[in-house]
Amino acid sequence: MTIPTSSHESRLPRAESRGATGHKAVPWWHWHRRLYDWVVHWAYTSHAQIALFLLAFAESSFFPVPPDVLLAAMSLGNPKKWLRFALLCSIASVVGGCFGYIIGMFLWAGLGNLFHDHVPGFSRDVVVLTSGQEVQGLIEQKCIDAQMSFNPSPKFEKTLTYPIVLSMRDGQSQSVEQQSIKEVKINPFTTVGALYEKYDWEIVAIAGFTPIPYKVITVTAGVFKINFIVFCIASVLSRSARFFMVAGLLGWKGEEIKPVLEKYFNWFSFAFVILLVLGFLVIKWLH
Repeated sequence: MTIPTSSHESRLPRAESRGATGHKAVPWWHWHRRLYDWVVHWAYTSHAQIALFLLAFAESSFFPVPPDVLLAAMSLGNPKKWLRFALLCSIASVVGGCFGYIIGMFLWAGLGNLFHDHVPGFSRDVVVLTSGQEVQGLIEQKCIDAQMSFNPSPKFEKTLTYPIVLSMRDGQSQSVEQQSIKEVKINPFTTVGALYEKYDWEIVAIAGFTPIPYKVITVTAGVFKINFIVFCIASVLSRSARFFMVAGLLGWKGEEIKPVLEKYFNWFSFAFVILLVLGFLVIKWLH
């Protein structure tokens, strides 16, 4: 497969020998390659920038696929416009992050149970009693303290204050004494909320730049009411740094990178999936 370098559709390979997107047809089981071909084609349509904006917006609040794939493809296919693509992606991502913040700040009373029931990273805490019974709810922030340490590797330390007070699904509270507890399983949602007490912009910035799912941080930022201005500044800096780095590298060295990308595409795909998995593992690690 050859990635076209012109910004004009008239220079794309003829459709008679290619697939619908203007690229060579590939076997159906090479789904990742087909997805790549489909993504690359957006760089040559009138809807490319709209698609990039919508993807970046959605990924910051609820959609699981990051916009880096489309941004990279568009920057490769149209390297002279990498600056525009990076700026558009950054703006959309920050606006989407603000939408996630709004969900947490103003809509959580109606949507909270939906997230806790179905969205990874938002599950309820579990208190296992000495009798074997499990009590599910959200540990109130006054009962938990969390901090980050790096001795020698990053670590999240959590300390509980007893009795533990749980907010139940029906809105009621339940208090559990220490002598009745066998084990406490604290979910990432509660841990992040406790971390926000000491680290607000740091958490947003780390998630905005790394593979850690940004949407989890944007929603929790609203739920736990961190300063909105601080949230916006950290989001703008971290998301812009990430997207300008991706688009800038491909816009600057795109012609040199394309042959390597073509030759080792499967390995690059595998590495990208690994990064996504690592991001969700970090969220799981907060458990």
